[in-house]
Amino acid sequence: MKNKNTLGKKKYKVAIISPTPFYYHASIYRQLATTSEIDLTVYYCSNEALHGVEVEKMYRTKGKMANEEDLLGGYNYKFLKNYSPTPSFMRWPFGLINTGIWTEIKKGGYDAVVLQSWTNLTWWLAFLACLRFNTPVLFMTDSNFFLEPSKSKLKIGLKKILLGKFLFKKAAGFLTSGTANARFYRTYGVPEEKMVRLPFSWGYEQLLLRAQELKPKREELRKSFGIKKDEIVLLYVGRLSKEKRPFNLLEAYSRVSCLNKKLFFVGDGPLRPQLEKYINDLKIKEVYLIGFQPREEVFNFYTLADVLVLPSRDETWGIVVNEAMCFGLPIIASDRIGAAADLVKNGYNGFIFPADDSEKLTSGIKKLIRLSSKERLLFGKRSTEIITEWMDRIDPVYQILKAIEIAKKL
Repeated sequence: MKNKNTLGKKKYKVAIISPTPFYYHASIYRQLATTSEIDLTVYYCSNEALHGVEVEKMYRTKGKMANEEDLLGGYNYKFLKNYSPTPSFMRWPFGLINTGIWTEIKKGGYDAVVLQSWTNLTWWLAFLACLRFNTPVLFMTDSNFFLEPSKSKLKIGLKKILLGKFLFKKAAGFLTSGTANARFYRTYGVPEEKMVRLPFSWGYEQLLLRAQELKPKREELRKSFGIKKDEIVLLYVGRLSKEKRPFNLLEAYSRVSCLNKKLFFVGDGPLRPQLEKYINDLKIKEVYLIGFQPREEVFNFYTLADVLVLPSRDETWGIVVNEAMCFGLPIIASDRIGAAADLVKNGYNGFIFPADDSEKLTSGIKKLIRLSSKERLLFGKRSTEIITEWMDRIDPVYQILKAIEIAKKL
């Protein structure tokens, strides 16, 4: 989509405060940095992603999601010193204590500061600094409405006070990542006029091109894993952890009485030993635990697969859904996944099932397996069309400018 240059001609100074460099944010930062209307600085509270620390903690293995150039190239950024005695962006509420953010906001003269969370001390310091120096705050998170029913009454009560009655009332705007995110904010009293749609991951043009480049290699990749032409490959990509519900997928897979099926788990994590034991004890055939893979290798698995399955019970968005759709895969996803509400259309490009319902998950797998190859390809084609339309209909530069203009009128 072309930039809709219909808002004010002023160049706005914008700061985005991020926990650590995430590969799925880098494209949107680069796009914002290329426009003449925005002077962008990204502040990072931790450099853990550069060294693969988050991979080691989440996946229990060595590796990196992406290289430094992919994470940091093409935009202005600054790393803030973290004074936490137990530093980690994954440890809250005291894993991030970047006291320097106060001075940065004080001296920065920003037209807007974008916060990506509220679960660490740094975010509250930044928020209070914005209040002190009259700087509009915009929230850009992927908090998911569909996860709220699983929270304790105490936690919900605290959020209604801290978020609903204070933080959100003082915030100038909200950049919503999708339907589930917008519903989350509404639950805590955010009015519609403060919300502007802006998916927090971007840059799928390159991924769509990569999918086309790899498409001719599909049969070669499948042969390298001993996959026969008529075999259907179910793919899971992510951590092997409790909230992702890999055992539910295994159980559902084992119930499907189809000889020409395979299941690939790409990822690693604390549940791997139990999964291996479960597979061996029940003698479940054609299940492969591939382990953690760099993104470029993950693209190969999207290419050779026929279906992506994501059974998570707790998943704020689910970036792998977006990625798999770029590679033309049908999607089977639980109803707790944020991306499912916007990107998966039941019976059209995949199936949505109630989280923790192995029988319904089994049913979804059976339905896709029983489709003819032509019908399955049509589901995948629709996935690509949906993700392409979803990406094209929103210009992130225009949406940021729109949010700032709204904030300045409040």
